[in-house]
Amino acid sequence: MEFLTTKIYFYLGTLPVTKTVVSTWLVMGALIIASILATRHLKFIPGRWQNILEMFVEGIINMIEDMSPHNGKQLLPLVGALALFIGSANLAGLIPGLKAPTSDFNTTLALALVVFCAVPYYGVKNQGWKNYLKVYITPSPIMAPFHIISEVTRTFSLALRLFGNILGEEIVIAILFILSPLIVPVPMMLFAIFTGVIQAYIFTILTIVYLSAAIEKEDSAEG
Repeated sequence: MEFLTTKIYFYLGTLPVTKTVVSTWLVMGALIIASILATRHLKFIPGRWQNILEMFVEGIINMIEDMSPHNGKQLLPLVGALALFIGSANLAGLIPGLKAPTSDFNTTLALALVVFCAVPYYGVKNQGWKNYLKVYITPSPIMAPFHIISEVTRTFSLALRLFGNILGEEIVIAILFILSPLIVPVPMMLFAIFTGVIQAYIFTILTIVYLSAAIEKEDSAEG
């Protein structure tokens, strides 16, 4: 049950500040500081950290362009921020004293809700209200509730997938560490890094799929 609960450190008024919240703040702070340091002296001939940053940005843009041509720069801020935060949050549990924020369902649900809200935002932005909403009544208005249910269920699926995998990984590592504390840590840490990166990649890919589908719904409806 320890993995399903989180320690409360203090209260802000009536709001409890848990270990998950503190870990999230630390991840956000580290990313902000790293971003400032990596971008404060951008050069025409990039250094090591600028090269890493540019490779990450180009990789995200290429992923978006592969599934949604000509929308790479438009979707980059949201998709890039989600990929960077989720990847870092997944790995935060490897630091002693911290908890991976994504092993808490509240965090993964919040991330999934960001995607849920972003889908209609980009759909309306690119198509307008009329064209975007047209897909909900295609081929018949009776299909509207089913389209809505589909979007709600995939949001919970997105949250549960990330939460379940990261929580499961932490539980397995903790059990193996208890059974074999001298042998397990290094290979399991490598496994945790691999799993954390893969889960961030899957969440990012699914986000791009949902956003690109919303942007291009008009074409599919007319086809």
